[in-house]
Amino acid sequence: MGKAITVRGKSVEQAVETALNILCLDLSDVRIHVNKTAESNDLTGVVSRLAEVTVTPVHYTQTVSELYSEDAGQVGVRIQQGYVEVHEAVGMVLPTIEGSHGVSIIINGEKIEGSRQITEADTIHIRTVDELTRAQLSITVREQGALALLTVTPGKKVTRTVRDTEYSHRLAVEANETHEIVNDLSQRMIRDTCTQLGISAPLDKRVLWEACETVVPYEAIVARGIFPKPGLDGDVEVQIDVDGITLSEENKVNYREQSAVQLVQKGQLIATVLPPIPGQSGEDVFGNEIMAEDGQPAHVELGKNSTRTGSHIFASCSGKLVVEREDIAICIDIADSLELEKVNFASGNIRFDGDVVVKGTVSQGCLLEATGAIEVAGEISKSDVFAGKSVHAVGHVSSSTIEVGAQVSSDANYATDLDEILPHLHKLGLFIENICTLREIELAELDGQELNKLFRIGLGETYATFQERIQTFSLRREPIATDSEWIQVQTTLYCLFVNTMNPGIQNGVEFSELLAKAEQLVTRHRPKIALPTGRITIPYALNSTLTCSGSIDITGNGLAQCNVYARLDLQVEGICRGGELTADRHISLKECGSKRGGQTIVRTKDTGSIVIGIAHAGTILIVGEQSYQIRETLIGVTAKLHDGLLNVR
Repeated sequence: MGKAITVRGKSVEQAVETALNILCLDLSDVRIHVNKTAESNDLTGVVSRLAEVTVTPVHYTQTVSELYSEDAGQVGVRIQQGYVEVHEAVGMVLPTIEGSHGVSIIINGEKIEGSRQITEADTIHIRTVDELTRAQLSITVREQGALALLTVTPGKKVTRTVRDTEYSHRLAVEANETHEIVNDLSQRMIRDTCTQLGISAPLDKRVLWEACETVVPYEAIVARGIFPKPGLDGDVEVQIDVDGITLSEENKVNYREQSAVQLVQKGQLIATVLPPIPGQSGEDVFGNEIMAEDGQPAHVELGKNSTRTGSHIFASCSGKLVVEREDIAICIDIADSLELEKVNFASGNIRFDGDVVVKGTVSQGCLLEATGAIEVAGEISKSDVFAGKSVHAVGHVSSSTIEVGAQVSSDANYATDLDEILPHLHKLGLFIENICTLREIELAELDGQELNKLFRIGLGETYATFQERIQTFSLRREPIATDSEWIQVQTTLYCLFVNTMNPGIQNGVEFSELLAKAEQLVTRHRPKIALPTGRITIPYALNSTLTCSGSIDITGNGLAQCNVYARLDLQVEGICRGGELTADRHISLKECGSKRGGQTIVRTKDTGSIVIGIAHAGTILIVGEQSYQIRETLIGVTAKLHDGLLNVR
């Protein structure tokens, strides 16, 4: 082989032609390696990179006269160190030679196809063909045009050299191959490709550099647009705060008052309908707008106990808030009955305006209060249960208090407290009127600070006691109150008599108006006389207090160490031991007292009657003001007043 030269030109053909002219050789006398191909701009046609080739002179021509070696006695054809050696034998078939992949055979200036017989007189050239596969790039637009994905596949360079062989009668010339990964991409090529596609978004410089240096398949985001921001669907914001913490007087958290049940009052704002929010459009890598999806309005369905005014939803009755969601549909209603799994520390205290059903137990010192009926499927333990109509428990009652029909409304509790304060307020009102008469001034001329001084004078030594009563009333907060004016009256009285730095009223006229409003509230909400209705039905009670404005039925084992009062009747199908049992109209007990002589008191009014199946010693019967103690076990005992005297049989 001769010395190789490297030449550049506007094309591979031009570079090869220039090299052949320099070497004064024909194409068949050289081996050509393409280092770089030419590049030009498709739009302008200007060459941006010259082609580069390396041309190496090759002399494979051999004649028989030149072969003088120790192998001259061999017959056939072989290749050694790039030379073709042919030995003929008299009387034998001539040897044949043929090319293979990447190898061309030129005999006497003619490129052959397939195999050809050769002689020692033939001029034979072997030409190897190197291969160069350029790196490939592609750009794919995704995500509505917001992303441009660059994919690079590196190229490959294959260099071939003729492989030496031994003598053979049929020689297939093969080449040794050397493979090399090449990446001839440039940042300019990638930028030009993006420009041709119309991509106007800024290109990632780090990605451009990595794409031109990689020798493995490479994929990355080369350009980014602006993604659209979808709008938000309309929604319903519940206005009930169930996570608030109630503090006791010692500023400790009362976790039992943290009810997990959302209870609302009639007319209360329970939810607000939020409008949808429109989306924000984006921009793709080509500079075009990408439309965004707008939010959809919330589909709100209201139950029979909720109403909507504009974007606000109000409760039509008191009860439990029920919010159900399905996709974008939202259903809001107020349940006039409440169903609970359990009442315990987890649920917190329950106060409900309506009926309550508890599937489990009531325990852990909790409060269960309802204006309607209460059904408890389990036991009641160490708890307080108050109902307006009835209480029915399937399980036993222990260390608890149950009251039915004795409750008054929260408004009535406010009215009772304020009714006790009103006489003192009237006294003060009359006192300041007399002062105005003596001074010959109008009530409007007495400002708040002067009224405070006059109130102290008017009440004298009782002012401090009255101030404490005002403070107690002002700080009272009932859980269920329907009249919103209570808070206003409480706040004004507190400022007027307790927090005197802020009188709460401007003059005597406003004090007269306060008196009038207080009288209206008391008249409107004064407790009514409770009717003898209601019922308590339980199987057994231990160490508990039972109070009912109607009747009490004990259907199971009986009572033990209980204090019981029924305004109408008390009926116990089991045994009563210890405690005090009272009913105004009639008492019927299966068995009362103990063989050991423990005391059990059974009491009724003078118009009532007592019937006991078995009465043990120690049982005390009281009818009206008269009493009788049983000294021994008796069967079939009745007690009733007859002509004013207690008759026990």
